[in-house]
Formats: sequence, structure tokens, C-alpha cells
Amino acid sequence: MVRIVIECGECGQKLSVPRKNGQVECPKCNNLITLKFEPRVVNTPGWFNKKLGFFLMFLAYQLWANNRWLRDHLFDVNDLYDMLAQLLCFAGILVVALTDVVRNRGRLFGDQAYPNSTLESDADFDLMADPSSFDVAPGFGTKFYLAIVLPLLMMPVSIIVPSVLDWCRHPAFRECNEVGTGAYIFMLFLPFGTVLVITTMGLDGSGDHDSELLAGAKISGVLTFAFFAMMSFLMLTIHP
Repeated sequence: MVRIVIECGECGQKLSVPRKNGQVECPKCNNLITLKFEPRVVNTPGWFNKKLGFFLMFLAYQLWANNRWLRDHLFDVNDLYDMLAQLLCFAGILVVALTDVVRNRGRLFGDQAYPNSTLESDADFDLMADPSSFDVAPGFGTKFYLAIVLPLLMMPVSIIVPSVLDWCRHPAFRECNEVGTGAYIFMLFLPFGTVLVITTMGLDGSGDHDSELLAGAKISGVLTFAFFAMMSFLMLTIHP
């Protein structure tokens, strides 16, 4: 948590305190100091949004789909175009997943102020004006991080379980427990399914701004869906 230095009004002792509302006691004179900070106002460039992430993923697809044309008319380096496509796709996924974190980064360290929905534009937003001109969302807590971590922890589980149970779809050159495609699809869908459950729980909450569960599920949802789509595609297209 971000800390700032304040000065005790009684003895002049300088104190390093967290930037949050509450009370602290001066260790020198035992004076009780009330901390009161204005909510954080986060300004994020308009171009940094989910549309940018989807555009990068679309660009990666176009690069991969036109690989042969690029090799014939530009440089005949197949690995170069494949690597660029993978990097663009990965960057797009990260942008979509982290857009909400960047736009709500004030909540990671404390309260965050948002323009009131009654304002016609952000230009009318003035934090120092009438308090009714802005809404304050509480800082992210444990539920936010659990909504991110739990679905991501299910990703290695969906890989380890088939390996431990020695599952396979097409027995080839070894003995294994042959299972249908549905079993594999279920295991690969498990992380994203966990996100859907958490999202349902988050939607049950009240408030003008996203609940902690819903905000965390937005991030893990992108990553787990990308994992499900990629692994399912590989499973259905690669055969022994």
C-alpha cells in the first residue's frame, strides 16, 4: 500500500502512514491523528481499451492467415511470421485482461472516484466541488484477488488430472485409459467454468460499480477462455 509522510500537530514528529482513511497514534506523544484523504482519480488514455486488445488479436490472425503471401512477397522466413502472430495474440489477450485493472488501479491502493452518472461529460467532473459530483468505489479486497487466482489455479489442475489418470483419446504405441473427447473438453473448460460461477456470484452483489468478485472474474475470464480455446483447438487438430 502507498505510504506518505505526515507531521504530528502536537510534537512535530514525522510519521510514515498508509494513504487511507483512519486513525493513527503518534509514538512520541501518543496524539491520536485522524487521516482523511480524497479518493483517487484515475485518468486512463481513451485508446487503452478492450478494442485495442481485440484489434491486436485480429491482426495476429491476419498475419497467420496470410503467412504464405508474406513469404512470397516480403521475406521467406516462416518462423518470423509465426512468432509475430503469437506475440500479437498474446499482447492482445493481456490488453483485454488488464484493461479493467489499469482503469481501476486506484482501487488497488484505496478508494477511487468516478464521475457521477448524472454528469453530461467527464469535463464536468470536479473532485473538489460538491461531493455529489462523484461516486466513490471502495478499494479491492481479498475477494478480488481470489476471483483472479482460483480460476488460474484450475488451469494446471485441468492438465495434471488427465496426466495422472493416464488419459488418452487415441492409444498409440502404449497402454493408456482411452476416454472420449467430452472428458477432455470438460477438464479444459473447468477453469473458465469456475469463472462463470464466480461471475454469477458477483452479479448478485449490489452497487453502482463492479463488485470485487465481478472485477476479478473479468480478468481471469479472458485468460481462462484463451486457455480453453487454445488447448481445445490443439486437442482436436493434433493426432498421433
